[in-house]
Amino acid sequence: MNERYRTLYGKLVRAYYSQEFEKTFEKMLEEDFTDTHEAREILGALCGVEIGECEDDYMFVQTLIDAMTKQRVREKIVQKVSVCPKDCENKEGKSKCQSVCPFDAIVRKGKDKWIDEKLCISCGRCVSACDAGNYMETLQFLPIASLLQEKKKVFAIVAPAISGQFGENVNLDQLREAFIKLGFTDMMEVAVAADILSLKEALEFNHHIKQEGDFMITSCCCPMWVAALRKVYNQVISNVSPSVSPMIAMARILKLLDPEVKVVFVGPCIAKKAEAKEKDLIGDVDAVLTFEELQVIFDTFNIQPQDLDGIPSIDYASKGGRLYARTGGVSEAVWDIVDQLFPEKRHLFSATQVDGMKDCKALLEELTEGKISASFIEGMGCKGGCVGGPKAIIKAEEGKRAVEKTAYDSAIKIPVHSEVLLGLLEKVGMKDLKDLTEEQSLFERTFE
Repeated sequence: MNERYRTLYGKLVRAYYSQEFEKTFEKMLEEDFTDTHEAREILGALCGVEIGECEDDYMFVQTLIDAMTKQRVREKIVQKVSVCPKDCENKEGKSKCQSVCPFDAIVRKGKDKWIDEKLCISCGRCVSACDAGNYMETLQFLPIASLLQEKKKVFAIVAPAISGQFGENVNLDQLREAFIKLGFTDMMEVAVAADILSLKEALEFNHHIKQEGDFMITSCCCPMWVAALRKVYNQVISNVSPSVSPMIAMARILKLLDPEVKVVFVGPCIAKKAEAKEKDLIGDVDAVLTFEELQVIFDTFNIQPQDLDGIPSIDYASKGGRLYARTGGVSEAVWDIVDQLFPEKRHLFSATQVDGMKDCKALLEELTEGKISASFIEGMGCKGGCVGGPKAIIKAEEGKRAVEKTAYDSAIKIPVHSEVLLGLLEKVGMKDLKDLTEEQSLFERTFE
């Protein structure tokens, strides 16, 4: 988020909580913009809601407030909000945004550019690449702000990559207190659901891999990896695990235990906002915030996680679930379980991992040509994995170190040894591990 948008967003959040939103918004329209269309595009993205066409500024403000109050979170995730003021083409004729787009979804239209929605996977690379701020992702805090103010049941579920993002020595207990100070009912680690999916995919490995040459593709973590499989390489879909992502799994668990709960995912990824809107997943996650967005909100309310005492919670997550945040983490987590439960399959487990969409596409090309001999294939759309996400606050290497410290310090090393986790599965109706792979289970999806 560039400095201009960061400032505007902070003002909007502060104004919403102080009951001065309408006055502040009208002042912004008058003082911070010269182009009405651009103002509506930018402010609509910052407020994160669907508004449609409005005749004048007054109706625009009123419609916006109504949409936020009713939590009409915007469907469109990445959008072009203003005309490119100047060319930034390189010698190959591509602009910065075009050069980073993994599926060539940014198309030139006269002197400007536009996003081809059929090709866009909402990865947000263009948002990060454009120095002028011509691209924005939809921010989703304001649509849930009224729920927080009213003390409704709203859970923050945090990605494993959160370790180290808000300070080198900030722990999960301090972050839990910070979320509760914002008005959330509680904070849960998505790593808990990652553990469950590791168990599920280990069971699938045992079922699917019978001999040398068999392989399976893990699907659960990265929406960019899943988008590549669905849009371009669907000939290998039959080898893809039908698992939902840890984000979706965690949300489904919470909503099954309490249907009144609202769930907000927090992570380093813009594409997760698009995943939450997919037809077979819609309704599981109510909003998605990025680490960058959360940092602005913490700053706005002067919440300093490093200064908090922290609120301890039961240690549900294992080493493996927390390692999902970096490249190779899924493979390591699944291997640990295969090694424990299916020792006769150890010799058949050969994992390969790839990160960054360029390398993901190259690996999938080789796979379709029969050039890959690995039996377990893991892909992550960002370099380094989730720790290298476009909205991470710290560098990928720092994030990796922080994640590994949290993971390797975990009291639980392998989820099959966690009585707490097995008890949680029983609460959601799964008394036997084999229930994890039943069709139409809580943790499965289709790729149609």
